[in-house]
Amino acid sequence: MKSQKNNRIKLYIKENWCIIAVLVVSLFLHVLTTIDLGIDYTINSDDASYIASGITFAQTGKITMHGVISAQIMPGMTFLIGFISLVFGTGNVFMYVLKILWSLMGISTIYVVYKTIRLYSNNKFISTIPCLFFLAIDYVWMDNLILTETPYILLFSLLIYHTLKLAIKPNKKDYILIVLYYIMAVFIRPNIGIFPIFLFVYLLLKKYDFNLLMKQCIIAGVVLIALLMPWTYRNYKVFGKFIPLTYGSGNPLLLGTYQGVGFPLDEELDYVKNVDEKIPKEMKYYLDNPEEKDYMTRFYLLEYDGMKAKYRMSEWWKMDKESMLKSYLFYKPIDNFYNYFYWDTVLNVKADFIKLTRKVDIVMFLISSVVILFDKKRFKEWLFIILVYGSQIALYSYTFAFGRYAISMFYLRYIVIGIGLDILYERIKLWRCRYESINNCASI
Repeated sequence: MKSQKNNRIKLYIKENWCIIAVLVVSLFLHVLTTIDLGIDYTINSDDASYIASGITFAQTGKITMHGVISAQIMPGMTFLIGFISLVFGTGNVFMYVLKILWSLMGISTIYVVYKTIRLYSNNKFISTIPCLFFLAIDYVWMDNLILTETPYILLFSLLIYHTLKLAIKPNKKDYILIVLYYIMAVFIRPNIGIFPIFLFVYLLLKKYDFNLLMKQCIIAGVVLIALLMPWTYRNYKVFGKFIPLTYGSGNPLLLGTYQGVGFPLDEELDYVKNVDEKIPKEMKYYLDNPEEKDYMTRFYLLEYDGMKAKYRMSEWWKMDKESMLKSYLFYKPIDNFYNYFYWDTVLNVKADFIKLTRKVDIVMFLISSVVILFDKKRFKEWLFIILVYGSQIALYSYTFAFGRYAISMFYLRYIVIGIGLDILYERIKLWRCRYESINNCASI
């Protein structure tokens, strides 16, 4: 029995040694980065707020963000960090556990992407090549920060993997895991919410049983609603508003109106007349009296940002439709497509090197897409991934194009690269066989 287990391990290592090597290198880079930056390293942004939120939850049971009771974030991060704080306290051990967990989640994503490519490729070398992009230092640096990106990318990639697996062979296990990972992802970041639309379309294209699909969708929907009900009730009780997911979209929406070209300048607009004078009484009261209920002031500040954003967008449309369309349909999507998230210098790696790797992966992604389109064998898989990718780019282009958000989508390109490289490899192999057979015939 023991020898059989050892043989299975040896066989597994032999079949997957390429990706194991990449995972080991990634682990080494994560360790070096943590040593280089220190265990208490933070960019004093949302990462510090998430940690504080988890600690506060462990100590008081309150869900907070930026120091006040909040529904600006989904509670998933707060629950996770809070549980770790409950077990390990708030000192160095707590920070070590967080950094190790986030590093392991980042490394696990590499393996999930590899396994996804292996669904369509028997070649371990080709399946590993796209995973090399995960060794870019911006990924390693990001995993050192306690942000939503690392767990979100892992859950997102698991959703893609099990959806593709389910399309190959319908089974309960993959369905249950899809529902589980989807709900977990929603509780980390709500913009994954539209994913089931593309899952539904893709499974229909793959001739998945329609009645079974409808039944499974209804069950999943009921489970999701049941799990969101306590959160929605809590938000209504605290804020007096129906908030099934989060509030605060007004802030990124406002920031997005300062991106692109030709956007209106503040001095060109009359905020007093068109925003301030239209503020509802309750909003005005809490904005004027922040000491009354600080959490309500925070809520209405972000609502105010939303009003300001909508006013800016309406004025931009009136003043220069062309520049607004260019900004929202070209410049901001391009930013989401090409951007990177790297605010520091780690292990002496400069941002220019990350820009270079990003250009290489984009070129490979575009070439692979062309190869898949010409081959047509994996067109449905490509379409599914592109629709999912495009929907995420559209969401962030409508609000705020930001490197932090962009990096959470790049792994989708790596899957396309892996599928495209495998098709290209098989084509080259076929052409070579034909060429050799013709030469053999000519020599007879």
